[in-house]
This record gives sequence, C-alpha cells and structure tokens, in this order.
Amino acid sequence: MNFKRTILTACLLLMIWPSIASAKEEPIIYTVKQGDTLWDISQRFIKDPYYWPNLWSNNPAIGNPHLIYPGQKLRIYDGRIEIIPIGEGVGDIGAAVMTPDELLLIPTYGGAQSFISNTEVDTLGTLVDTVDNRVMVTTDDTVFLEMNDLAATKPGDVFELITMGPKVFHPATEKKFGHQMKDQSIGFQTIQLGTVEITEVTPTVAVATITNALREIMRGSKVRPYQPLPDRITRILAGEILEGYIIADDIGKLAMGQWEVILIDIGKESGLIVGHELDLYRKREVTAQAHRDEVLVLPDIDLGDAIVLEVRQGFAEALITRTTNLPLYRGDQVRTKIK
Repeated sequence: MNFKRTILTACLLLMIWPSIASAKEEPIIYTVKQGDTLWDISQRFIKDPYYWPNLWSNNPAIGNPHLIYPGQKLRIYDGRIEIIPIGEGVGDIGAAVMTPDELLLIPTYGGAQSFISNTEVDTLGTLVDTVDNRVMVTTDDTVFLEMNDLAATKPGDVFELITMGPKVFHPATEKKFGHQMKDQSIGFQTIQLGTVEITEVTPTVAVATITNALREIMRGSKVRPYQPLPDRITRILAGEILEGYIIADDIGKLAMGQWEVILIDIGKESGLIVGHELDLYRKREVTAQAHRDEVLVLPDIDLGDAIVLEVRQGFAEALITRTTNLPLYRGDQVRTKIK
C-alpha cells in the first residue's frame, strides 16, 4: 500500500512540477521605448524574430505589430514574452525591472571579448597538460597552466581559455597597403573555449579546474584574465565626439547586422567607457552627375547605433542595437553620441 502511495505521489509531482518551476521563474520587466517592434524585441530577448506572430495573436489589443507603444511593459521569461495589459501592476516579486536607459545583456552576447591585440598576445598563458592522456578536457577537469606571470597568480583567480583565430587587419591600413601588408596585423580573432579557476600555484605551473567548457578544450589552449560582462549596461552620452572605424565583427563575417558584436579602434586612452552610445555611419560620396568645381560635402549615410560593451587599450567591442536597411561592413565608421 505504501509503495502504491509513493508511486501515486511521484506521478502527481511530475504532473505539477512544470507549474512549480514556472512559478519560481523570475521574469524581466521591460518598458517599451520609441522605435521598438515585436520583431526586434523577439529577436533580442529570445533570439527568434519569428516569435512575434505568436505574441501578436495572443494579444489582440495590438492592432499593428510594428506599433507597440512607448511605456508598455513586457514580462520576458526564458523562451516567451507576455505583454502586461495597461493598468495591471507588474506583480512579480523579485522581477528585474529594466528602464529605457538600460540595455539588458543576455548570454547570447558572449561574443564580446573575441579579439586580442598583438601586445596582449605576449601576456597569455598556456594550458600545457592534464592529469591523464585524454586529448580533450571538459568541465570539472584538472589542468596545468604555464603562466606569463606565475608570481602574480593566486588561488581563486579566474581565467578565460581561448584559441587563436585569423589575423585582424585595420581596414584603413588594408586599403592603403593592399597585399603588401603581411606584417601589418593589429591582432587576432579569438574563439572562447571556457573558463578555469586557479586552485593551487606550484613553483613551475598553476593548477586549475575547468569551471565552464563552451567548446573542445585541448593542450595548447591560451589563457587570459577573465572579465565577465555585466548583466545590464546603462546608456551614456559622451562629453566629446570620438571617431573611429569598425575593424571586424566577433566571428569574422563580411556583413554585420543588429545584435552582433563589433570591434572598433577606439580604446581607453581616448576616454571611451562601457555604456557609451555610438552612431554607425558611412561617408556619402558625391555622384558623378554633380558637376561642381568646389568640394561638396554631403550628409553621412546613417547605418544604425551601437553601445560599448568592453573597453581595452587601443580597441573596444560594441553591440549593434539598431540597423537601417543597409548592411554594415569593415571600414564603416563610428562616433560617440554626445550630450
């Protein structure tokens, strides 16, 4: 009898577990701002731009999917979005509330930190061995690291494991020197493999445990200090105009679009900081039909907006938050939005 009661109890728990899990899930409360559409909200928060017809059909009060109104509030869960009816309180204890002045970063934007300068390459450590003969290692495995500065390494330090990708060239230099620029690279694309935490430091190597494996990790993987991205970034207008170029995107694509991470050639030394908003633009060329003797300066072509995610010496990485109907390319320009 007790056995049957146990089975019955287990079945009931299985039936109600999804609702229990759902009840504990804490949503993000997002306030719609000017220019938002269901399409880009669906793409941004759940990485599915085609989710919006489902969202629209479940909210008949929205007459036009491209005209949701600034000030409307959304509950954003893992994999679904709910529109909060006007007049209804948020009502979610512990919910994270976003304001229009903040940008929420979700894990899919881990593409940041996907570049390394030539100067930084010289400071990298190396995963030199593991505790057995396996070719690949993964989460919770013990590894041994050869560090550039072993004396400065201590237990508890967290490092990022990366592998080196293609060389990166500045588009302006590339245009100037063409094929005669083999040694003119400014750094490398990097592929993030995971993270390790130092557990012990010996006279010759650092002992570490792999805390997160994103891809295959093998001997020879490089090690650099881990800089976690914040959950959200406050939008900031700069005090002065800083101008630069888009050098690359985080995965080396030819054309770039919304919600992709780009590398720009402005860094800490220029006063750039995380949260600075950027205009993305392209110089407009005078057409051959202009027939003018004097120099004609035309307005720039608007390509979109971005926000700075990470700043290092000599470069920064930014997230494209808005695009127009034109693609973005290496060599397009950026400038800070000012107060």
